[in-house]
Amino acid sequence: MQMVSIFSLSLHSIRKLNNLTDMKLHTLTLFAGLFVAQVSFAQVDEMGTMTDTTTPVVAPAPVEATQAQSQAELKAQKEQLKAQQKLQKEQEKAVKAEQKAAKEQEKAAKEQQKAAARAQKNQERLSKANSEVSKIEAKITKAKTDLAKEQNKYNLKKAKGALSPQDDAKFKGRILNKEQKINSLNLDLIKAKEKVNKYQMAT
Repeated sequence: MQMVSIFSLSLHSIRKLNNLTDMKLHTLTLFAGLFVAQVSFAQVDEMGTMTDTTTPVVAPAPVEATQAQSQAELKAQKEQLKAQQKLQKEQEKAVKAEQKAAKEQEKAAKEQQKAAARAQKNQERLSKANSEVSKIEAKITKAKTDLAKEQNKYNLKKAKGALSPQDDAKFKGRILNKEQKINSLNLDLIKAKEKVNKYQMAT
């Protein structure tokens, strides 16, 4: 009977020990689970940190810096436009200068052509004036010859006494006409020579 009691007491103690062991195992399991979870979170944080370092997030630029950059770009564009306008004005000036030079060259060429035409025309007039002088001189020579012949006739007949008053008047009239003709030709000769001098000075 005493042995049965002792055996029963031993079984009861063993059961308590088993219960305590189970509780300790549950506690250890719980702590182990918490530890594993903590380690996992730590790894996730560590990986997140690594990801953050490999692909850093660009912080937005300050508003003042963006405005300053925009102003600088606008200023650069303005300067570029001014430079383009200046270049265009210089090109326009160069084109106008070329056009002006071309017009002046064309004008000079036309003036040269006109001068050459005037010189040629003046030369033609000079040649014509010289020819006119030669013709007048030839006419004067012939008129003087005719006058000399007429005077010789008059003098011969007068010396012979074969002139009537009417014939004498006729001879004198013809001689006077020939003398007037020579005088007129001499005036024409003077005018022709003046033209020659004029055209010679123009060449």
